[in-house]
Amino acid sequence: MAKVASTGIAALDKALMNGLPKGFTVLMMGPPGSGTELAAKQFAGAGVKDENVVYFTTMERDEEVTSTMEDFGWKSDIEIVNIGNLYYENVLARKLQVSRYRQEGISVKDLRSEAAGKSPGQSINFLTSLTYYVSKRKPPFRIVVDSLDFFFEYYAHADVLSALRTIKAHTQHEEGVALLTMLSGVYDTRTQSGVEEIVDCIVELERVRHENEFRRILVLRKVRNHPEKTGLYEFSITDQGIVAK
Repeated sequence: MAKVASTGIAALDKALMNGLPKGFTVLMMGPPGSGTELAAKQFAGAGVKDENVVYFTTMERDEEVTSTMEDFGWKSDIEIVNIGNLYYENVLARKLQVSRYRQEGISVKDLRSEAAGKSPGQSINFLTSLTYYVSKRKPPFRIVVDSLDFFFEYYAHADVLSALRTIKAHTQHEEGVALLTMLSGVYDTRTQSGVEEIVDCIVELERVRHENEFRRILVLRKVRNHPEKTGLYEFSITDQGIVAK
């Protein structure tokens, strides 16, 4: 019997193989407000007891990640790699400084003169850094990348797909588990199909308005080698997180 790990969502575990097979990479998709970022934290919390959990965030502060997990009663003893903060410090902060200098009337010549007296800043390729960091993980590990949208915005889509293949291969070889999040319905067919082909499992969260409320649907769209396990499940968000029926 294959080794499995919990996704943190009991009904999803049952729909799979009483858990997610070790070595699997999961894609979690949905529109804004569907709950993918919450599902990512729930997935991370489910691995704290037995695995080394690394959470890559591109849009939240570390405190937001851990406080949300604690609010829902999930263990937050995880390693957080804040790519969003690194991007701000190494890219956006510099652009803002140049913009401020220009607003204050400092000339380009003065900027160059000031820069000449300083060590040149090292350009960071965050996509390469992500791939390298994941490749150094040793089992048992659990990886969360929330979200891929950051990388698709700033890097060539072909390069992102290549990085995902590397992440998937390492996760498979070392029998870890990985979850990647991304928005649904915003990418071209080639990019979308490329991501979906690489991953082993696809879960999509949908939110449908029904009269005066929203119905939330979890769609298990792909399970590698087990198409019979795909299906639809209603879910709600409670004080325990995402609970599917």
